[in-house]
Amino acid sequence: MICLNCGQQITRNLSVSEILTFSQISDRSICDFCNRQLVKLSEFEVCSRCSKITTLKICNDCTDWEENHKIINQHFAIYGYNQFMHDYFKKYKRYGDVLMADLFSHEIRHWALRHKFDLVTYIPSSPSHFDDRGFDPVYELYQDIFSLESVFLKQDADRPQAQKNKLERLNTPQTFQLKVDFRKKDKNMKMLILDDIYTTGRTLLHARAVLEMAGFQNIYTFSLSR
Repeated sequence: MICLNCGQQITRNLSVSEILTFSQISDRSICDFCNRQLVKLSEFEVCSRCSKITTLKICNDCTDWEENHKIINQHFAIYGYNQFMHDYFKKYKRYGDVLMADLFSHEIRHWALRHKFDLVTYIPSSPSHFDDRGFDPVYELYQDIFSLESVFLKQDADRPQAQKNKLERLNTPQTFQLKVDFRKKDKNMKMLILDDIYTTGRTLLHARAVLEMAGFQNIYTFSLSR
C-alpha cells in the first residue's frame, strides 16, 4: 500500500500481539513520515467543549458562545489545523483529488467505533461549490465510515469561508434549512453533525441552530481538523 499523500510505500512492522492473536492489520493510508507531521489533539490539553488546544477547561471562544449566544457546544476533532492540514485540504478540495478522502479513514473509523449516535449527518456543499468541484468533500470524507443521512439544505453564502477573516466568519448569515420530512423525526435521538474543518464553529453552530429550532436537543458535532 502507498501513502495517499506523498506516494511513498507504507511498511508495517507487526507487533508480537498482532502476530500471535491474528489481529487485523492496520489499513492506514498514510505513511509514518506524513503521520509525524500531524498535530494529534489526544496528545494535548484541549477545551472540553470544542477540542481547541488550551490550558483552560472551557476556552474563551466557547465561553463567548454560551454567554452571548446561549450555545453550549460539544465538538470533537482528531487533529489540529497546521500547514500539513492546509496542504491536504488544498489538494483534496481545491484541486479535486477525491482519492484523498481516504487518507484519514483509519483514524476516523477508530473514533467512530468509540462513539455511538442514533443518527449521523453532515454539512453539505452549497450548490455552487458542488458544481465547481463535482463532488461533496464532507460527504466523501465520511461516507465509507458512517451511515449518513442527508438532513440539511444549504444555500450559497456571500463568500467562501476560506476567504474570510475570523470576524467575517463569525458574522456569516444563516444558510441552512432542514429538509421538511426530517422535522417528523424523534426529537430525543442522539445526533452527530460532521464537517471537515472547525475554525470558529460558525458553520456547524448554524446547522445546530436549525435543528434546535425544530425541537432537537441532543446534538454533537465532529470535524477531522480543529
